Amino acid sequence: MDLLQRNKTSMRRVFVEAMGEGKLEVVDECLAPDAVDRHAFGPDEPDMRTHLKAAIGMLRCAMPDLTVSVEDLVAEGNLVAARVILRGTHTGSPLFGRPAQGRRLQVEQFHIGSFNDQGHGLTHQANIGQYEFLAQLA
Repeated sequence: MDLLQRNKTSMRRVFVEAMGEGKLEVVDECLAPDAVDRHAFGPDEPDMRTHLKAAIGMLRCAMPDLTVSVEDLVAEGNLVAARVILRGTHTGSPLFGRPAQGRRLQVEQFHIGSFNDQGHGLTHQANIGQYEFLAQLA
């Protein structure tokens, strides 16, 4: 498998397997231990892997029927860009401070990650669609 395909596979696995299926061990398999995210970590999140697992847990607890589809993956050099759509019904725990009201949610996200030579994620930047979530929860 060439470098571009390996990086795309790692990116896809994080969304499909980790986020979509709840296989949190995939986060450790696909991200470097010193990976950096532009999103601020919470006080109980010392690194990006822990942060991502917490975010996945939050989404899956809020939307137990969460599905994640990777619509587009584009790679160049050590970068991969992804367009991802999250769909689920907010029947679980609060989401962004809003209690569950049984609403069906759909949010489009955009992610850019850089990868090392082993195909492990190093950096992450994203538009996670928080405002789309909040508008649908209002």
